[in-house]
Amino acid sequence: MQYWIIAFTAALIVVIGYAAGPVGAVISLLAFAGSLYLMWARRLGFRGAWTRFGLDRFTAPFWKGENWERFNAMFTDSESVVKAGTIAVALIALSLILPAGQVGLIALVVAAWYAFEVYRSHRPLVRPTVAIESNPVGDQVIYASAPRTETAKMN
Repeated sequence: MQYWIIAFTAALIVVIGYAAGPVGAVISLLAFAGSLYLMWARRLGFRGAWTRFGLDRFTAPFWKGENWERFNAMFTDSESVVKAGTIAVALIALSLILPAGQVGLIALVVAAWYAFEVYRSHRPLVRPTVAIESNPVGDQVIYASAPRTETAKMN
């Protein structure tokens, strides 16, 4: 099945490259990779997404056998792969209809907002530093009023 996904991806990149030019093909690959990473980060956090799929252990050249195993692990999450592919193709389709600068700006704003939401949902909780007593004491505390200071009067 993964060979079919690879063949479909290659064909789609050729079609996008023909329709939007070589820059459009590169942009669609970057949009795919960025949206897939953000979807993984939503579930695992930024570091978790980076290490879970072995992105920190890729070595050059990328076509080595060890790297293919890591690529295969990425495509086991087929739902996220399909969503990321849809986002990439939709961005290219919108850039063919609307001005590319506007689509790029909108895509960057949405990606930044989504990254902020991921960061906000995975930040550590701030805990109070003061200990809270489990059984509060029922004593009344009486505060003394502050001493009054009178100003000196001159005759």
